[in-house]
Amino acid sequence: MNEQTILIYCICDDLLKILKKREDIQSKMNSAVIMTMAITAVLFFGANFSRARIFLKGHGYIRNMLSESRLNRRLHLIDRSIWETIFYALSKIFSDENDACEYVVDSMPVEVCMNIRSYRCRLLNGKQFIGYCKAKKKFYYGFKLHLICTTKGQPVEFIITPASMADISAFRIMEIDRPQESIIYGDKAYTDYSFEKSLEEIEHIKLLADRKSNAKKQHSGCTDFILKRSRKMIETAFSRLVSLFPRKIHKVTKKGVLLKLVVFMIAFSLKFFL
Repeated sequence: MNEQTILIYCICDDLLKILKKREDIQSKMNSAVIMTMAITAVLFFGANFSRARIFLKGHGYIRNMLSESRLNRRLHLIDRSIWETIFYALSKIFSDENDACEYVVDSMPVEVCMNIRSYRCRLLNGKQFIGYCKAKKKFYYGFKLHLICTTKGQPVEFIITPASMADISAFRIMEIDRPQESIIYGDKAYTDYSFEKSLEEIEHIKLLADRKSNAKKQHSGCTDFILKRSRKMIETAFSRLVSLFPRKIHKVTKKGVLLKLVVFMIAFSLKFFL
């Protein structure tokens, strides 16, 4: 754990220096240390920030440790774009190593509370947060994480939307910053002939979505086999990501939930290096 913690701190510190983020000279803990604490908590302590704080202070990793409430406030002061920059810096490495230029896209539910309790949920408000998980065959209340990963399960791009947003609608608003001649595999929810055509003509990226049995345009047997085999990897990626989640994610505000999800994605990416 010693080497992993040092590596995480070096990544955060170097990034903040590149972004030229200034620190208050009176701060006992700089932003790089706070970010290291948060990522370490997700990787080794089940996202329990309190336990991570006690461990890092007790073992001498962080001597001038802030109080729990002050640490939480400092954590929320770090702009979300900084966290996302760390993720995309790591994803650039995955993209450069992906010589085949093959990717997989899918989504997973992030349940804030059971749908039956949504009427008294204080974190979120609105029917747009009611979604349906086909795999579990149930409605839920919360968000949906849309992820593009390599065929090795390495995450390269993600967005978080309300649970009601359709997969293809979320895919349209993603940056899809992939190299030309890339191939992206998707399930039946990503079937959109016009979007597939425009994506290939403008971005030179091919979207291969699984077809329904009654679809007008069917794939060849070989293409269908490759698509189904490649798509299995993203299910494995989601399983590895969910393994980082605690049994219950502590949440007080909507901003806090979104922040933790981004930190989970960074921790998931770092597991490929640790």
